[in-house]
Amino acid sequence: MSIRSMRSWKRLFFPSWGFISLLVLWACERQPSLLLIRADATSETQALGFDTVAVVTQVLPEDLIAASHLLIESAPATLDFNERNSIERYLEAGGEVTFACQDTIYNWGQLLPFFKSGQVVIDCDEQNLSLRLADLDYSLIKTPEKPAPDRLKRQVLVAPLREPMCIAVTEESMVYWIERKGTINLYNPRTDDYKEIDSLAVYTGEEDGLLGLVLDPNYKHNQWAYVFYSPPGDEPKQHVSRFRLTPEGLDHDSEIVIIEIPTQRDECCHSAGDLEIDLEGNLYLSTGDDTFSRDSDGFTPLDERPGRSAWDSQKSSSNTLDLRGKILRIHPEADGSYTIPDGNLFAKDGSEGRPEIYVMGARNPFTLGMNKKKNWLFWGDVGPDGNVTSERGPSAHDEINIAKAPGNYGWPYFNADNKAYADYDFETGVLGPKFDPQHPVNTSVNNTGAKDLPPAVPAMLYYTFDETEQFPRVGKGSRSVGVGDVYDYYEMKRKGFQFPLYYHNKLFAFDWARDWIMVISLDEEGNFLSIEPFLDKSVLASPINMTFGPDGALYVLEYGIGYFTDNYDSKLIRLDFTYGNRAPEANIELSATNGSVPLEVTFSAKGSLDLDETDELEYIWLIEGPQEINLTGAEAKTTIAEPGEYEVLLVVKDNHNASATSRATLIAGNAKPELTFEFADNSTFYWPGRSIQYQLSVKDKEDGTLENGIDENEVAISLTHYEGSDNRAPASLALLDGMSQEGIVPGLRLIQLSDCRSCHKINEKSIGPSFHDVADRYDKDYIAKEVLAKKIIGGGVGNWGDGAMPAHPDFTVKAAKEIVDFIFSVNDAPAQEAERIKASGAIPTGTKSKSNYRFEAKYTDHGGVKNTASLTTITEVTLTLPVKQAESADSYNGFGVEGGVEDGDRRYLLSKEAVEEGEVIYFAFEDIDLTHIRRLELTYFFMAKDADIPVKVELHRGSANGQLLSSCELNPKDKQAYMSLDSKGSSDIYFVFSSQDPNFRIGIDQIKFHLN
Repeated sequence: MSIRSMRSWKRLFFPSWGFISLLVLWACERQPSLLLIRADATSETQALGFDTVAVVTQVLPEDLIAASHLLIESAPATLDFNERNSIERYLEAGGEVTFACQDTIYNWGQLLPFFKSGQVVIDCDEQNLSLRLADLDYSLIKTPEKPAPDRLKRQVLVAPLREPMCIAVTEESMVYWIERKGTINLYNPRTDDYKEIDSLAVYTGEEDGLLGLVLDPNYKHNQWAYVFYSPPGDEPKQHVSRFRLTPEGLDHDSEIVIIEIPTQRDECCHSAGDLEIDLEGNLYLSTGDDTFSRDSDGFTPLDERPGRSAWDSQKSSSNTLDLRGKILRIHPEADGSYTIPDGNLFAKDGSEGRPEIYVMGARNPFTLGMNKKKNWLFWGDVGPDGNVTSERGPSAHDEINIAKAPGNYGWPYFNADNKAYADYDFETGVLGPKFDPQHPVNTSVNNTGAKDLPPAVPAMLYYTFDETEQFPRVGKGSRSVGVGDVYDYYEMKRKGFQFPLYYHNKLFAFDWARDWIMVISLDEEGNFLSIEPFLDKSVLASPINMTFGPDGALYVLEYGIGYFTDNYDSKLIRLDFTYGNRAPEANIELSATNGSVPLEVTFSAKGSLDLDETDELEYIWLIEGPQEINLTGAEAKTTIAEPGEYEVLLVVKDNHNASATSRATLIAGNAKPELTFEFADNSTFYWPGRSIQYQLSVKDKEDGTLENGIDENEVAISLTHYEGSDNRAPASLALLDGMSQEGIVPGLRLIQLSDCRSCHKINEKSIGPSFHDVADRYDKDYIAKEVLAKKIIGGGVGNWGDGAMPAHPDFTVKAAKEIVDFIFSVNDAPAQEAERIKASGAIPTGTKSKSNYRFEAKYTDHGGVKNTASLTTITEVTLTLPVKQAESADSYNGFGVEGGVEDGDRRYLLSKEAVEEGEVIYFAFEDIDLTHIRRLELTYFFMAKDADIPVKVELHRGSANGQLLSSCELNPKDKQAYMSLDSKGSSDIYFVFSSQDPNFRIGIDQIKFHLN
């Protein structure tokens, strides 16, 4: 019996039983022994002593209920976290698991106790495995089930923001957030409204500004808030002040400066500035090393030359008498002073170092988090920019650290798990010995504190530019790590929005550059177990701060793409889970959104849905305007007689009284104009050397037609022809995600898919230079393209005076050159402006033309009856060369794209190796006009040189089994095949492949469309 049929049998046999019922059934009746094998494909393993062997490519909970033993032949890192959760629960029930030969299993510390008990083993003997049978008792399970992702809700509360930095949530779920330039804002969940309530004068040079905010534990009664900010003026310093904060703003007269941190403002960077308060009322504040690091070749900044203190992190992070590069712990008193709590790193008398220091040896501890019950402190430390390992030291890492006690975390002498840097003389270039993590010594001329330092504590978790084997799934590329809160289920569960028990005591972390949120699990002693994805770049735009509210929801600030700017994609979001019944989703479809009266409209709610499939839905339509109309049903019809604007409200309600709404607007009394371009040849393609004959039709029910009520001068008609990408490509890299990908040049597409847009803008300087500045400097230099391509791949430093560029080792030279080509193009002469054309005519084309021709027309009508609002219609048609590259197909099945973005038209579609019985192999293009096309030419090749069985190709309209338009055979001996056509009109077209050889492998390069 195949595993597919086994799974179907179980689901058929128990269609509505819950998990407990299944356990009872399996426990009460002796089942045949089952060896379950998790493999990426088929398995050849011979296992003795089992009645049944089943192979799966994904482990489901119901598979494990009957499993006597689980053999995992796949690499552990390929198992998703739902599978891992199921396996952990299976082991708790007494399950037995064997892994195929592995050196070690990373990022799955939850298995350690089961290795000790012998329930989990690694076996490198692949022949005739004799495996123990599990004795299962599911009452022993303690690990909660991983929640279903469709119960997580993401809601945008406010957008856009202005460099958001930090967030704080009151007991009533009022959300305060601050922005770097000094603004203070409030979101009120009761009114779903927000406003800027105040501002604080701040210095905003370097990375300074309004940086940190935390509410006093007794905020509900005293309204105290602690604020970390950079005061304006000539004196370089940071303040942590206590203010009275209310929904009306700060009481500026109430400010008491709790502590002052001297800084320097000659050079950037690293201000940090986050705040936390523990259960004892101790205030933690993070400070950066306040050091210019970008003249250090990506290694550690130890520049001791005269006048270079700002380039030497030993003056701060490793200086016991300096408050920078630290996490300080103080106890604010009611009068605004502070005392030193017991247990900081140095004695209270200051004889060894500043007594406020809890953690030293930090670089840029930008965010803090706490497990308050255990008094464990976490922080994300943003690492240096280097991306190579050499005698000077390691490749740079970002770190997530845990402090269960005070300590020295090593910077600037160590990174990651105490990987040591060498002492380096910036004057002579002489390399000294590597620092000793057990006995670090600060001999810098800029050091004012102790010479001998506490031993260095290694980071809990760390990762570099490349993928990190020890901590997989964190990605690669630019890094900028941060931490949020440790989730406490038992503090939140009564509030209604809480995260599930699965996340209890787990640390939530994020990466600003990689756009993810991760969840980190630790054991009872605070040892790292695993890191797993929670949200990824598909829904995030540079998270910068996050916290759990007392309501159990996770509030996240998204900074948006680009440094030091008010990004359009910045936002405040709330994440929470839905329990029990879920509200439906309402979606409106109208048969008409405008038209002359009487206007017949069909209202459809068929796009609405309810994730709880057994719920019954009720649909209520409320139409408000000159007429008041009430309707019911998933589909309803009515005729609107009175002209005017109508607001349509759809209410979808389930049988548990949960509801959702959706709105739409329609205009009765005025029909929208109809604009249509018609072409003598074809509306998708043109043929070089042949004139494009066109005619624009304009019809408006109230105004008439062209030359019969509508003057041609009232219609804006234009033509633009351009080569390559659409000449309306973005003015901002941050707008890329919202653009159609059609026509985007490879270099720009590669930038979109990489971290380049985090550090560069097209027209403005960011962390890196603008693309315009790069083009100005280099694009006249014939060797610059090669040089810059190598820098993109290998990284670079110092070329623009202030920064290291991270390496991109995954880019090919060709890909890097495509990026350089795009950068050089930004200073090219502007693309041809649209030229005004007549409503009909013939556009000549050259025999060697490679252009695209975009026809555009726009008309705003004169309004309808009884002053009904005017309506505008814009239409455009782009004609392209009569060739479609197969890899640009809009959809495909059984094929994959071979080659990278940088390969452009040299990519192709390649059919996959194994075709399942009954599987339809096809690729398709949307909305192709076949009018006057009499022949298609397919360019292809067979992968197997000895292939001798042809492949049949059928062309279908509308779907893979739609109307058959033509067919042909692809012969292994040829490279082209032709397909005759006699069709017209536009539709989606499907190329469907079949062969007597089930293992055929064929590459399709392109399809040419020929006129009659």
